[in-house]
Amino acid sequence: MGVIHNVTRARANLDVFFNAAAAPEYDEDPESLEQRDTPLMQTHPISEKHHSRPLEIFYRGLVWAFVGALYAAMFVPAYEAASNVLPLWISVVLATIAATVGGALVYSSAQLAVHTAFTSNIAVFGYLLMSGVVVSPLGPTVVGAGAGAITGASYGFLVKESKIYRAGAKLMAGLVAGGAVSVIGLVWVLILPDKLIWLIALLAPVSGVVYLKFLAIFVQRYSDLLPPFFNGAVAGIVLGGFIGFGLWLMGGVALEDVVPDWRAASTRITEIALSAIVAASMTTLVLGLIKAAFKLNWGNPYDK
Repeated sequence: MGVIHNVTRARANLDVFFNAAAAPEYDEDPESLEQRDTPLMQTHPISEKHHSRPLEIFYRGLVWAFVGALYAAMFVPAYEAASNVLPLWISVVLATIAATVGGALVYSSAQLAVHTAFTSNIAVFGYLLMSGVVVSPLGPTVVGAGAGAITGASYGFLVKESKIYRAGAKLMAGLVAGGAVSVIGLVWVLILPDKLIWLIALLAPVSGVVYLKFLAIFVQRYSDLLPPFFNGAVAGIVLGGFIGFGLWLMGGVALEDVVPDWRAASTRITEIALSAIVAASMTTLVLGLIKAAFKLNWGNPYDK
């Protein structure tokens, strides 16, 4: 009986941990905040009592701006890391897909992203401290992905109301959308190979729109593709792996004896990341304002 009591108590403590962040579970559309298929204003931060159309449009524009910033924050390190060992055109394709998939998984499961960031950061920092100078990114990436997998699987198993059960569908939609949008990047690098920030500013809003189009298809057909346990693990692996690799790569700025090529990539990231984030935020802000002002529906079944 004592063992059963301890197991029950441990699970209750895990439930408290996973719900402590109280971050909203965002639906597939970046401006949609429904927990289920409820009217938008029931859970909207702008209450019905004080609701005004201009304020709602502005808020939705800000939400899209956040999505653009998130996209750029994932695109830049993915691109720089890939271009360190691969041709430019392949790097653009991989970075576009990575940013689209990563952004979708982060934003559509905000609570899991918070918990994965917490556990993966601790795990990777511990690994780096114990290992000293880590020349290869493989170790931190695997450690971050492992911590993310455990966190995501636990989250999917314990938090029953989460929309993480759609992670498989979102992952497939992100892969297809990112691959489709990367065609723009391929043409761009042939014409303007030195204008990376402009490219990111263009790809961020286009990726968002194309992703929503494909999402409507994949969610309807594959929302129950995997059980929540595995859906959470998939999302955690992607997010945790990205965190682990990012921490290792950014650490190269301060470690002069770590692989010169990788240290150069870290330096380039710090040089262009802020400009890319601002540029992508501005273009997605404009897109969000237009979408909200004209009540455009781009294929999301939950779009209001």
